[in-house]
Amino acid sequence: MIMRAAALALPVAILAACATPAAAPPPNPAPTTATPAPVASGCDPTAGIHWSPPSTGAELIKVTVLDGRIADSTVVLDEPVTTAITQVAAPETWTPALAASLSTEIGRTVRTGPAATGATRAILLAEVQDDPAIPELLLYEAAETVTAAFTVACTTPVTGTFTSWTATTGGSVTCGSRREPAEALGRLARRHCPRTPAPLGPAPLGPAPLGPAPLDPSAPVPGPSLRLPDPIPS
Repeated sequence: MIMRAAALALPVAILAACATPAAAPPPNPAPTTATPAPVASGCDPTAGIHWSPPSTGAELIKVTVLDGRIADSTVVLDEPVTTAITQVAAPETWTPALAASLSTEIGRTVRTGPAATGATRAILLAEVQDDPAIPELLLYEAAETVTAAFTVACTTPVTGTFTSWTATTGGSVTCGSRREPAEALGRLARRHCPRTPAPLGPAPLGPAPLGPAPLDPSAPVPGPSLRLPDPIPS
C-alpha cells in the first residue's frame, strides 16, 4: 500500500511542475529621445552655413465651421506652425540668423515665430450646395512651410534641421457639396465638416428610345424582289 501511494504521488508532482506558469517576460524598455547635441562655445552661424536642398509643404493651422450664419461659428482646429531647430541645442540667437541665410538660399522670406491665425482673410466662394439640409461652411487657414538640414562650419561642424514658414493662405469649403475641393488643403479641411452628403454615383440609365432603330448607312439596300412565272404545263 505504501509503494502504491508513492507511485501515485510521482505523476501528481510532475503535473504540478508542468502547471507552474512561466515567468513573465521583462517589459519593453521605454523609448529614448535623442538628446540635442550641444554647441561649442564660440560657434556661431557667421562661420558659414551650408544648406541641403529644402523641402516645402503646407499645413492647416486653423479651421472654423460656420453653420450658414456668419455670426455663429466654431473653431475646430487651431494649431499654429512655429519655427523650430532640431538635433542641436542651438541658442535663440541662431534662429534669425538661420532664417536670414535660408531666405537667401531659397529666394523667399523665411518668417520666424508662430504663424498667427487670423492674418489671412478667407474669401467665401459659393460652391454648389447639393444638400440644402447641410448648410455648414468651412473657413481654413494654412501656412506654407519650409524645412532644410544645415551645417555650420565651426571648428567642430554643427548639423541640425531648421523648420519654419514663408506665408499664410486660406480658403473655404461648402460641406453640403458632393464634390471634393480641387485644392489639396480644401480636401484636408473638408474632413472637419460635421457632415457631408453621399458622393455622386454613376449616371442612371435613361429609357430606351422610341420609334424605329436608326438605319445603318453601311448596310446594303435590298432591291425589288422578282417572281418568275410558273412553267407552262406540256
